[in-house]
Amino acid sequence: MSTKIRVFHLLHIAHASLFRAADRVMRSQEGITTAHQVILFTLNAEDGLSASEVAKRAGHSNSRLPNLVDTLESREMVQRRTSDEDRRVHTLHITKSGRELIRRHTKRIQKMNEHILAPFDTSDRKVISDFLEHVRREAEKI
Repeated sequence: MSTKIRVFHLLHIAHASLFRAADRVMRSQEGITTAHQVILFTLNAEDGLSASEVAKRAGHSNSRLPNLVDTLESREMVQRRTSDEDRRVHTLHITKSGRELIRRHTKRIQKMNEHILAPFDTSDRKVISDFLEHVRREAEKI
Protein backbone atom coordinates (compact mmCIF):
# COMPACT_ATOMS: atom_id res chain seq x y z
CA MET A 1 0.00 0.00 0.00
CA SER A 2 1.35 3.39 -0.98
CA THR A 3 1.58 6.16 1.59
CA LYS A 4 0.40 9.51 0.31
CA ILE A 5 3.02 12.16 0.89
CA ARG A 6 2.00 15.76 0.44
CA VAL A 7 5.25 16.83 -1.25
CA PHE A 8 4.22 20.41 -2.08
CA HIS A 9 2.91 21.03 1.42
CA LEU A 10 5.87 19.45 3.20
CA LEU A 11 8.43 21.22 1.02
CA HIS A 12 6.67 24.55 1.56
CA ILE A 13 6.51 24.12 5.34
CA ALA A 14 10.13 22.90 5.49
CA HIS A 15 11.34 25.78 3.29
CA ALA A 16 9.48 28.40 5.34
CA SER A 17 10.73 26.97 8.64
CA LEU A 18 14.30 26.64 7.45
CA PHE A 19 14.51 30.16 6.05
CA ARG A 20 12.83 31.70 9.13
CA ALA A 21 15.54 30.05 11.22
CA ALA A 22 18.31 31.14 8.83
CA ASP A 23 16.95 34.71 8.78
CA ARG A 24 16.87 34.76 12.59
CA VAL A 25 20.53 33.71 12.69
CA MET A 26 21.56 36.16 9.95
CA ARG A 27 19.73 39.09 11.56
CA SER A 28 21.17 38.43 15.00
CA GLN A 29 24.72 37.80 13.85
CA GLU A 30 25.07 39.95 10.71
CA GLY A 31 22.12 42.36 10.62
CA ILE A 32 20.90 41.10 7.24
CA THR A 33 18.60 38.34 5.97
CA THR A 34 18.97 35.43 3.59
CA ALA A 35 17.54 37.65 0.83
CA HIS A 36 20.61 39.87 1.27
CA GLN A 37 22.91 36.89 1.63
CA VAL A 38 21.92 35.38 -1.74
CA ILE A 39 22.97 38.65 -3.40
CA LEU A 40 26.37 38.38 -1.74
CA PHE A 41 26.73 34.73 -2.77
CA THR A 42 25.79 35.68 -6.34
CA LEU A 43 28.39 38.46 -6.47
CA ASN A 44 30.99 36.32 -4.75
CA ALA A 45 30.59 33.80 -7.58
CA GLU A 46 30.71 36.48 -10.30
CA ASP A 47 31.42 40.07 -9.35
CA GLY A 48 30.43 43.11 -11.38
CA LEU A 49 27.09 41.87 -12.68
CA SER A 50 24.33 44.28 -13.65
CA ALA A 51 21.64 44.80 -11.05
CA SER A 52 19.07 43.10 -13.28
CA GLU A 53 21.32 40.05 -13.72
CA VAL A 54 21.87 39.82 -9.96
CA ALA A 55 18.10 39.99 -9.43
CA LYS A 56 17.59 37.19 -11.97
CA ARG A 57 20.28 34.91 -10.55
CA ALA A 58 19.29 35.59 -6.93
CA GLY A 59 15.61 34.97 -7.63
CA HIS A 60 14.55 38.50 -6.69
CA SER A 61 12.36 40.86 -8.66
CA ASN A 62 13.93 43.93 -10.24
CA SER A 63 11.68 46.05 -8.02
CA ARG A 64 12.82 44.37 -4.76
CA LEU A 65 16.54 44.42 -5.48
CA PRO A 66 17.26 48.16 -4.92
CA ASN A 67 16.11 48.09 -1.28
CA LEU A 68 18.15 44.97 -0.59
CA VAL A 69 21.22 46.50 -2.24
CA ASP A 70 20.68 49.76 -0.30
CA THR A 71 21.02 47.81 2.94
CA LEU A 72 24.13 45.97 1.74
CA GLU A 73 25.63 49.22 0.48
CA SER A 74 24.95 50.98 3.80
CA ARG A 75 26.76 48.11 5.55
CA GLU A 76 29.65 48.46 3.06
CA MET A 77 29.23 44.92 1.74
CA VAL A 78 28.34 45.93 -1.83
CA GLN A 79 29.18 48.88 -4.08
CA ARG A 80 27.12 50.17 -6.99
CA ARG A 81 29.06 51.45 -9.97
CA THR A 82 28.01 52.92 -13.28
CA SER A 83 28.79 50.56 -16.14
CA ASP A 84 31.61 51.65 -18.45
CA GLU A 85 29.68 50.28 -21.44
CA ASP A 86 26.29 51.83 -20.67
CA ARG A 87 25.95 54.67 -18.16
CA ARG A 88 22.27 53.76 -17.61
CA VAL A 89 23.31 50.40 -16.15
CA HIS A 90 24.63 49.92 -12.62
CA THR A 91 26.93 47.04 -11.82
CA LEU A 92 27.19 45.56 -8.35
CA HIS A 93 30.47 44.68 -6.69
CA ILE A 94 31.06 42.73 -3.50
CA THR A 95 33.47 44.38 -1.06
CA LYS A 96 36.04 42.85 1.24
CA SER A 97 33.48 43.07 4.06
CA GLY A 98 30.92 41.22 1.93
CA ARG A 99 33.43 38.47 1.12
CA GLU A 100 34.30 38.13 4.82
CA LEU A 101 30.62 37.68 5.63
CA ILE A 102 30.37 34.96 2.97
CA ARG A 103 33.38 33.20 4.48
CA ARG A 104 31.86 33.34 7.99
CA HIS A 105 28.42 32.33 6.88
CA THR A 106 29.60 29.44 4.71
CA LYS A 107 30.84 27.80 7.90
CA ARG A 108 27.46 28.45 9.57
CA ILE A 109 25.63 26.90 6.62
CA GLN A 110 27.84 23.81 6.81
CA LYS A 111 27.00 23.48 10.53
CA MET A 112 23.27 23.93 9.83
CA ASN A 113 23.42 21.29 7.08
CA GLU A 114 25.14 18.85 9.42
CA HIS A 115 22.61 19.57 12.19
CA ILE A 116 19.69 18.86 9.84
CA LEU A 117 21.29 15.74 8.38
CA ALA A 118 22.64 14.36 11.69
CA PRO A 119 20.01 11.61 12.09
CA PHE A 120 20.62 10.26 8.57
CA ASP A 121 23.33 7.87 7.45
CA THR A 122 25.25 8.16 4.17
CA SER A 123 22.73 6.19 2.11
CA ASP A 124 19.81 8.25 3.51
CA ARG A 125 21.67 11.44 2.68
CA LYS A 126 22.14 10.23 -0.89
CA VAL A 127 18.40 9.58 -1.20
CA ILE A 128 17.61 13.04 0.23
CA SER A 129 20.04 14.67 -2.19
CA ASP A 130 18.70 12.69 -5.14
CA PHE A 131 15.12 13.58 -4.21
CA LEU A 132 15.81 17.31 -3.90
CA GLU A 133 17.70 17.31 -7.19
CA HIS A 134 14.81 15.44 -8.80
CA VAL A 135 12.36 18.06 -7.49
CA ARG A 136 14.52 20.84 -8.92
CA ARG A 137 14.72 19.21 -12.35
CA GLU A 138 11.04 18.30 -12.51
CA ALA A 139 9.91 21.73 -11.33
CA GLU A 140 11.56 23.22 -14.41
CA LYS A 141 9.36 20.95 -16.57
CA ILE A 142 6.05 21.78 -14.88
